[in-house]
Amino acid sequence: MKIFITKLLSLVLLATIIGCSVRKTEVSESEDNALIKDLYLKDIEIRELDAKTDTVNLEAYDKKHREKIFHLLAENKVVTVKDKIRAAWILQHTAAKFCDGKLTSISAENFLLAYKLSSTALFELRKKNDSVTIKEQNIPRIVALNYDRYLLFTFGYQKFGTQFVFDDQTGEMLLAPIDTTLSNDMQRKEYNVEPLNVLLKKNKMKTNPK
Repeated sequence: MKIFITKLLSLVLLATIIGCSVRKTEVSESEDNALIKDLYLKDIEIRELDAKTDTVNLEAYDKKHREKIFHLLAENKVVTVKDKIRAAWILQHTAAKFCDGKLTSISAENFLLAYKLSSTALFELRKKNDSVTIKEQNIPRIVALNYDRYLLFTFGYQKFGTQFVFDDQTGEMLLAPIDTTLSNDMQRKEYNVEPLNVLLKKNKMKTNPK
């Protein structure tokens, strides 16, 4: 009888150990999405080639890349911090167009989505106290850039001061209009953007349409 009880306890203990190992596997962290990484690297590659040769039809690639990101978002496959940052970079490359003499975007909502992805990534990195990644990849600046681009292509101005526009009358690149009521230098510093007086000292700013 004692031998039977001992064997029974051994089986129960073994089952408990196996059960614990299964649960640990289930809660393991998600891996970075390999497809998003490939799209991101291709995004960099085609831009480096275009910078050297000025021969690449960027939008032909960008459109396909964005569509793949939309599919992955719909399938909840943009999960990790790197996934979100890489997806944000891809969505940020949405083409612009001129409409009635004004610079607009073919889909400004893509910039808002890029902002949401990058700001969520920044929040998660701060929660993990991963200051190394935040600093090395300049994530706060990416967040500001995405939001500024969304505002510029929807309302004609920006919040922080990361965006520039081409002035067809003078042939200059000008600092896009900044709505100074939306942020201050303390917030600019938080997102790695120079103080307003420094921005204006270095660059001419286009007149605010407001």
